[in-house]
Amino acid sequence: MAINLFEARYIPTIFMRNSELSAVRELPEFTKDALTPIFCLKPWATTKHLSKAVDKIEEVFGVGRKYFLDIDPFYGVQSSKRPAQDEFLELIEGDDSAQNWIDFLRDRPNACPCIQIRNESVDDIILQIDAFTGMERPFLVRLPHGGGTGKNWLGIVEAVCDTDHVNFGFVIDLEWSVDLLSRIEWADRIVKAIVRIRGDSVPICINGSSFPNSFTKFSSGEGVPVLERLAFENLISNNNQARILYGDWASSRPPGESLPIKAEIPPRIDLPTSKGWEFYRIKASEGGFKEAAIQAMASPSYPKDLDIWGTYLISSTASTAGGDDEDQAAIIKHRGKAAAARINIHLYRQQYFENFNPVPDTDDDYPE
Repeated sequence: MAINLFEARYIPTIFMRNSELSAVRELPEFTKDALTPIFCLKPWATTKHLSKAVDKIEEVFGVGRKYFLDIDPFYGVQSSKRPAQDEFLELIEGDDSAQNWIDFLRDRPNACPCIQIRNESVDDIILQIDAFTGMERPFLVRLPHGGGTGKNWLGIVEAVCDTDHVNFGFVIDLEWSVDLLSRIEWADRIVKAIVRIRGDSVPICINGSSFPNSFTKFSSGEGVPVLERLAFENLISNNNQARILYGDWASSRPPGESLPIKAEIPPRIDLPTSKGWEFYRIKASEGGFKEAAIQAMASPSYPKDLDIWGTYLISSTASTAGGDDEDQAAIIKHRGKAAAARINIHLYRQQYFENFNPVPDTDDDYPE
């Protein structure tokens, strides 16, 4: 099925981490059909070639489904140890990086490109637009905030808006911040520039992440709003002539090296709601994941009739007796699986934000 940006309802950015890919893999098939994700390419695990990362994406999302593919801006290669890393560097460094990106995608018909602008060469951008237009691929242009007061992308916006068709869109990426709403003014300037040049003919996705990086201040059951959704609603109200779409980082933070753990991190289960997250953080000595799951299910916000993988994991964890004979794959016992459950539920709720109705029994056989 071809991607139609004019019909897209939700454009999440998915990084290639086990928790995020597991969350996508376990979505109902009809939700995958509706989703318009952007996967961020990097070498997958210890595989030899970069193409294996694309194989992994298509394995979890479903062979034949189309998606957008970007290059992970957080993946750094300190010293190359395998061909996949060399191939990744060829896409981001040197005079031929734009052509290498075109060539990489040429034989991958399900991958729709994000135009690479990190070198900020207008000639390279036009080269990509012409090539992908010739391949009849829709494309996105991600404009990251860049820190401070935000980067000025006006020259890039003008060059891209000169495209003589409408099979493309912009992603205004607020990036990650716990003060995401402070970046609305920057995003608003870009939205207005696009509308000034192209009116409402170009879809504009507002993207970013405000998922907390610390939970010590939250008592069990407390939460925060999804600031990405509030930023989106603010920009909609200020730009009634723009075609603005919602996106986020699927309730994740930027990939990076883990910080040294100096103290025990209490088990935590996160409950996504339509406009927020609730956090259930319980010390292992006080029940850990099991007690966190019990408390999450007791919340008025818990979608009791929602029968998807993420809710299945929470309910199974809440009801476990802790015996060795239990199906360990169905129980949350570590942070990675708890994150996967959260992301799975978050993706579903945001895809159906405007018309959230718990799905009937999907007959999915959990776990795989």
